[in-house]
Amino acid sequence: MHTLWHKVIADLRLSKSRSLLAVASMAAGVFCVGALFGMIDLQLSQMDAAHQLSQPSHINLILRGDADTALLEQVNALPGVAAVDAQTPVTVRFRRSDAAAWELATLIIRSDYTGQRFDKISLDAGQWPSAGQLAVENLSAQYAGLRIGDSLAFETNAGSRPFTIGGVVRHPFVKPPKFGGQLHFFADNASAAWFGVPEHTFRQLLLQVTAPYSVDKARAVAGEVRGLLSRHGIAVNVTLLQDPEKHWGRPFMAGINGVLQIMALVSLALACVLILNTVSAHIAQQTDQIGVMKSLGGGNLTIAAVYLAEILILAVLAIVIAMPVALLTAYESACQLLGVFNIDCGGFNYSDRAICLMLLGGILAPLIAAAGPIWRGAGLNVRAAMASYGLGADFGGNRFDRWVERFGVRWLSTLRAAALGNLFRNKGRFVLTQSVLIIAGAMFLVLMSLTASLNLTLDNEMARSRYTVRLGFAADQSAAKIREIAQSLPATRQIELWRRLPLEMVKNGQVLRQKGSLGTQMLALPAAGELYRPLIESGRWFRADDAGQTVLVLSADTAALNGIQAGDWLDVAIGQARQRWRVIGTYRWLAGSSYSVEPVYAPLETLQQMTQQQDLATFALMQAPIASRLEEADYLEVLKSRFQAAGMPLDVYNTQSRLEQRQFAHNQFKPMLATLMGLASMIAAVGGIGLTGTLAISVLQRTREIGVLRAIGAPSKAIFGLFLSEGLLHGVLAWVLSLPLAYTAAEPMAGQLGRILFGIALDYTFAGHAVIYWLGMVLGLAWLASYWPARSAANLTVRQALEHR
Repeated sequence: MHTLWHKVIADLRLSKSRSLLAVASMAAGVFCVGALFGMIDLQLSQMDAAHQLSQPSHINLILRGDADTALLEQVNALPGVAAVDAQTPVTVRFRRSDAAAWELATLIIRSDYTGQRFDKISLDAGQWPSAGQLAVENLSAQYAGLRIGDSLAFETNAGSRPFTIGGVVRHPFVKPPKFGGQLHFFADNASAAWFGVPEHTFRQLLLQVTAPYSVDKARAVAGEVRGLLSRHGIAVNVTLLQDPEKHWGRPFMAGINGVLQIMALVSLALACVLILNTVSAHIAQQTDQIGVMKSLGGGNLTIAAVYLAEILILAVLAIVIAMPVALLTAYESACQLLGVFNIDCGGFNYSDRAICLMLLGGILAPLIAAAGPIWRGAGLNVRAAMASYGLGADFGGNRFDRWVERFGVRWLSTLRAAALGNLFRNKGRFVLTQSVLIIAGAMFLVLMSLTASLNLTLDNEMARSRYTVRLGFAADQSAAKIREIAQSLPATRQIELWRRLPLEMVKNGQVLRQKGSLGTQMLALPAAGELYRPLIESGRWFRADDAGQTVLVLSADTAALNGIQAGDWLDVAIGQARQRWRVIGTYRWLAGSSYSVEPVYAPLETLQQMTQQQDLATFALMQAPIASRLEEADYLEVLKSRFQAAGMPLDVYNTQSRLEQRQFAHNQFKPMLATLMGLASMIAAVGGIGLTGTLAISVLQRTREIGVLRAIGAPSKAIFGLFLSEGLLHGVLAWVLSLPLAYTAAEPMAGQLGRILFGIALDYTFAGHAVIYWLGMVLGLAWLASYWPARSAANLTVRQALEHR
């Protein structure tokens, strides 16, 4: 073996602590890159693959009533229509055998589950629905604890009837129950009559347009289909357009994935800072050996190659350690996020891009970070290299050092003053170590402020919703009857009735592009109503004198998409009626999610005049003096029972209680926030590794100083306290310096992240309590990082210390 290879191996063996710290630093950065990029790639590719496998419909129309299946041939004959499919969603009530209360759910009826064409559901276990047997959706089964073989009682036309769960299926587009979605069951035509569904009818139309697909073509075809249905007296509640190649959940994940990628690269950069710190210290300690190699004829390139080889070996070892853990973490994390979208992640898989990034980043980044100090060390001449004594007596040579010394003498004990001076002994290493800890602290505080801002935004949204319960009816009901039933409950204090109508908006002859993920609908509410008011971005909300006027308030996203401003006029079609309406304001909404229908608000009085229907309502908002979710659930359950008993079935998608919706919204964002906080903790761990390395290097470089201290009588406890104090001072100083950085960066970052993830600027608040949390965390981190180096220094004997070179 070449002599220089003996040198490489000897350095790695004799400096085990430093080698392990370097490997840990590199492995942390490699892990962050591999885990996050791998998770993103697996998640997006699986989402798109599952979406394409379901043969997504390009156009999905939810009708207001039953349509005869004979219409399917006429729809299929329209220009631009490639093929059609149909199904019928129904609101049902069920209860378990051991429960007395009825629960609301959605039952989807399809004529042929083996011949599905679009939006295909897949069979997970058991068998497809048949006479007397239903299937339950996978997320519903998990949420409700339902299994194959369970028997449930369903309310049918002939009274309560038992049905057995015969299978578990996956639906490509259902809102998870923990996010506020309803339980979903599936039945075939043999069971349809029990739930009042006429034979040979449908309520939801699925179709694809002829190739090639485009949004404009799909929008035009959807208009033709709505026109055909309208001529047959069939109104459309919602029109959904879907991209056949990209999963509908991509927009939500795109924002968080961009943030994760940036943070992964930051983690790798911080790891490189630690490598730079470690290598600089190693070269400083090796200067006498560099001098010996130079005196024996070693050239700059040869010496640099020796130390680069050491870094390369450590980098390869770090990759070997980090890569399998990163790939497994990426797979498990992707599976958890895919589960939110009801996608089975299948067997173990990995991202080729993540492997390439780990290899390139894990090898090139350490080599690049180490190249500077290695080349500077290799460039030393023999005299400069041999003149190094390694005592590190370089403190006190400038005004700042003298100020630190005077401060320590006046305000601190001798031990603490010495620790403070040692903190600034190597200013380059101090800056590198502090940069890692400060960035970790700032990111932690920013993310905690993001969480606090999100909670504040949710609370403010709840404050704008002054109702306790909002009931949505499966079909328009008598307003007088709704009031009679609602007021029969003593807790009901105030009632407000809304009407929902389908609409089409046109500007300058062009149909408006819809930002709403499930299309748009007009919500007509009293102009002087008090129970809900969205966040107005421009213009104004309704006033009492707007009653009877053709004015509306539009989503700010849709307005921006179509170049609309407050004061503009639109041509609005509501059924057969077409009129000019003026946009008086735009609003922002939180959780403009992939499950939402975008409202266009209008005065109820105007719609009543246009339609000549004064006594119809689609929604009922009720206010009651309720402060807990338990009371709220009891109040809602009584309302459901009374309206159901009166033959006024509720729409499960639009029936909600305010406090429960607050919890559902929090559940929806919890996985994203948990991912960000996990990453912040990972970066804090990188900071801890960096501090450990700094103190361990300090012990190695000051070994002979420790021997002198021991020789003049310094006890082990004092030496231990000296290095422990140095580490704690690092932590306290990093805490202090991270506060203004976090305070400055938190508000713009929270605002930007809110716009990316949720479509609005969050209502900002700085998480003051997180400042105390981070102080406790950084002190704990500093103590753990300092303990082993301090103990190692305290255990050195005088002989060991003075023999060290």
